[in-house]
Amino acid sequence: MAKKQIVGWEGHLIQRAQEGELIAFELLSEIHRPLLMSQALRTLRNADDAQDAVQETLLKAMRAIKEFDSGRPIRPWLARICANCCMDVLRQRKRTPESIEGHEHLVADQASLEQEASARMERDQVVEAVNHLPETYRRIIFMRHFRHMDVNEIASALNTPEGTVKSWLFRARAQLRKELLLAS
Repeated sequence: MAKKQIVGWEGHLIQRAQEGELIAFELLSEIHRPLLMSQALRTLRNADDAQDAVQETLLKAMRAIKEFDSGRPIRPWLARICANCCMDVLRQRKRTPESIEGHEHLVADQASLEQEASARMERDQVVEAVNHLPETYRRIIFMRHFRHMDVNEIASALNTPEGTVKSWLFRARAQLRKELLLAS
């Protein structure tokens, strides 16, 4: 049976790799590595895992190059090996519990979300308690703590002496504390 004719430089490299020439296989690897890496990244969505899968792909291809039909294109063969290696990685991920490494941002985000939710609940409780205050106290608290006005600015806006504003503010805060204690 006659051996198939190998066409082109890639065919020549395949033939030399099948004869055991390591440099020929390394050249084939370097030509196809970007494609394999792209495929592995799309599948695995993790650069380290993709790099491992590509390395495993090339190792398996090197071991099996002698059985490869040199009359066929090598790219689909390598892509199939890579797909299988990626599937192995995905299966391995399902079997082993995922470590927190690489996902710290999710934990931090969760903690900040919980803090934000807690702060929002406290703010809502304060607003609800302020709404239960008499109109004068509610207005004073709003101006001082929500608009961040000074006592003299509040006195000027209400056309009231500063001493009266301070007194109202003291009483409003005391009543607000009572409301918040009742709410909790």
